Amino acid sequence: MLSAKCSQAELYNVVQTVGRGVSGRSTQPVQNNIYLSSQDDTLRLVATDLEYLSIDATIPAIVSDEGAITVPARYLTQIAASLPGGEVELVADKADNLAISCGSANYDIRGVSADDFQMLPEVVDATEFSLPQSQLSELLRQTAFAASDDETRPILTGVLFSLDDSQLRLVATDTYRLALRTSENAVDQAQEAIVSVKALNEVLRILDDEADEPVQIAISDHLVSFQVGSIKVESRLIEGEFPNYEKVIPQEDQLDKKITVNTAKLESALRRALIVAREDANRVVFHTSEEGLRITADSPDVGHVEEWVPAKLEGEAIETAFNAGYILDVLEAAGSEEVRIALSRPLEPGVVQPVDRDDYTYVVMPMQIM
Repeated sequence: MLSAKCSQAELYNVVQTVGRGVSGRSTQPVQNNIYLSSQDDTLRLVATDLEYLSIDATIPAIVSDEGAITVPARYLTQIAASLPGGEVELVADKADNLAISCGSANYDIRGVSADDFQMLPEVVDATEFSLPQSQLSELLRQTAFAASDDETRPILTGVLFSLDDSQLRLVATDTYRLALRTSENAVDQAQEAIVSVKALNEVLRILDDEADEPVQIAISDHLVSFQVGSIKVESRLIEGEFPNYEKVIPQEDQLDKKITVNTAKLESALRRALIVAREDANRVVFHTSEEGLRITADSPDVGHVEEWVPAKLEGEAIETAFNAGYILDVLEAAGSEEVRIALSRPLEPGVVQPVDRDDYTYVVMPMQIM
């Protein structure tokens, strides 16, 4: 049976990460547990909801006996957090109890046989490629937020990964806005996959925004995995056909009105306008003129707000309304000192892009001006 010693700090960190793979809603009690196994000088921990999230990680350990057990994620997390620093000893017995000892603390936790624990299958016959952690983090941060949280439309709760022999495209949409980010990344075989944003958010938690170490990505017909150091996040792909996003993006020749504005100044103005706009479905009205960009919001219960932001206008003046939250999302993700908002008519979609790059496009639907 399992018998191993490891660092309390490493155990706590890995339990915190792996524990997020537990759904807490499984009809099979054992799937609300964390799987632990000791083998080859490592302690392995796994948790999965058997659908869109599996987190599998290892830490160094002194292994006295190889074996496996599952214990409730809730209690293991609380215990790992409360233990004094130093060496932790974990020993499982034949009755599937796990003894945890560290310093003066000694726990005996009732577990469930590891034989009853189900895992996602391994990703095989996959398209494989790698990206630096910093690059993948940026790609996900600029797209995943645009995915839907409406579980009745599962296709929209994922991000489309589209690969060919020259480029990787990530696309997300909730039908009110769409985020598209491209990156040079050739693969031998074209592949498309819709990856659950639930899994991608866990990948984002693990990634180091400034690290160049590679993330190994494998996509098969039904599964995807992201290997980040000693941690692997795996998910079933979302089945179905992603919307034809290219039809949603307005053509350049349609966008004859452009506003170039400082990102930080626009963000600050929108946050102030939201104090009023929040009571009117986050609606703010953009009024363009030679003097710049005027932003207004009205609410019968709150009142009126008006903000002026310096801006460069190309084309005729226009008045159009947007959800301020949707604009703020892209301003936070753009990573650019200035953004350009391209428009055609008041009730046609607008396009937001960083001024200094052409690999990121954000399409946002307008709102009615009340």
